[in-house]
Amino acid sequence: MPKNKINKSRRRLIQSAGTLPLAVSAANALSGHHKTTVGKPVPSNLDEIYPRWNTDSAKWDLQTRRFPGYEIIAAMGIADMDFRTAPEITQAIANRIVHENWGYILTPRSYYESIISWNERRYGEAISRKQLLGATGVLPSIQSAIRAYCPKGSKVVLNSPGYSELYVNIKKAHCIPEESPLIKEKGSYRIDFNDLEKRLSRNDVHAFLLVNPHNPTGNCWDKSDLEEIAEICDRNDAMLFSDEIHCDFVSDESTYTPLFSIQSDAVYRRAVIFKSTTKSFNLSAFKTGYLYAYDTKVISKIRDAGHVEFANTLGLVASEVAYNDSEAWLNEVNHYINRNMIILEEYISENIPLIKFKKPQGTYLAWIDFGNWMDAIDAKTNAKKRNEKEGDYMERHLVERAGIQLGRGYKFGTGGEQYLRMNIGTSRFLLKEALERIKMAANKV
Repeated sequence: MPKNKINKSRRRLIQSAGTLPLAVSAANALSGHHKTTVGKPVPSNLDEIYPRWNTDSAKWDLQTRRFPGYEIIAAMGIADMDFRTAPEITQAIANRIVHENWGYILTPRSYYESIISWNERRYGEAISRKQLLGATGVLPSIQSAIRAYCPKGSKVVLNSPGYSELYVNIKKAHCIPEESPLIKEKGSYRIDFNDLEKRLSRNDVHAFLLVNPHNPTGNCWDKSDLEEIAEICDRNDAMLFSDEIHCDFVSDESTYTPLFSIQSDAVYRRAVIFKSTTKSFNLSAFKTGYLYAYDTKVISKIRDAGHVEFANTLGLVASEVAYNDSEAWLNEVNHYINRNMIILEEYISENIPLIKFKKPQGTYLAWIDFGNWMDAIDAKTNAKKRNEKEGDYMERHLVERAGIQLGRGYKFGTGGEQYLRMNIGTSRFLLKEALERIKMAANKV
């Protein structure tokens, strides 16, 4: 779709939505934050199309650089949300900025207390301060744990398709990703426990990296799944690392079961859990996170392996207020996202037969099967001509014909080759606009 057509389309989109233009200058986009003053927080409006263009957003601005000559109506690949964050968080940051000194600070006790309180009241997890480590993010924490327990050159098992950055960070920790493919049946996924056991039994494997809820499939692993995983790890003398960053996003009919809630010796000995406010409250820019384990010796070993515990000042402020004062906002977002998922599933089923999608149990990420569409446009042959992968060709196809950018499934390893991932953590108007555009592009295939 040529740029001039996109510009006209964008104007129509914004006018019909009744919001500010998306393509605003950086100054305009950020001025609202600078004007925040002490006072009563403004209620959130999740239907608002909040401007993120020209703010150096990886989700939005990076995609326009990747596809010069085309403008993107909806960037839906990277996993952060398009909503304003909770007003209580914005207010707390504004209050802290009044103090105009940014020297070294101590991490306040209240920060750790907010983490302990949140996990106890929301999930029934009784975490003590001694079992907890702060961090600069979930991914750096996972690297720390791998370095502590996995020799250089050894393997870390993870399910595939799996979050692309886990592959990257396993390698950064000087280890090798070892895939244990999920089994797909009737549009749903389950763990292949026999395969998992086989891989963990090898001498060069020292850990299994679980994701719960799983990214990108959205599985919320249940109690029996977690018990079986823990026992397999224990039998094979492997650590169990659990990335639970998406735990606060669960569909109305599903349940997130924390690994920490499993009462077993295997979990006590083996489990390390990783979480953060950054996904739940859209605070990725602040680079904060934390990890915890039953066994304080595990915590000590990770700390002694060079783990960086300290976060930045505003990240600490934002995270503490998120957990203490912003739960109502998160609940509202969860309800909104659940409705978005229902709309997405129904729309695809009724209007776009070329693609397949089943509503996930958790996350705000939709794992969509584009295999038939790829076959229809001969993505394999055309991608080969361009010296790229089929997923690259499919992504470009949607950008050029619909102005919609989705994440490439092959980045998530084995089993993701014919998929694209859609982030539906955005305004309902923009979601519906994206679906209409994808439908029109499909009708021309």
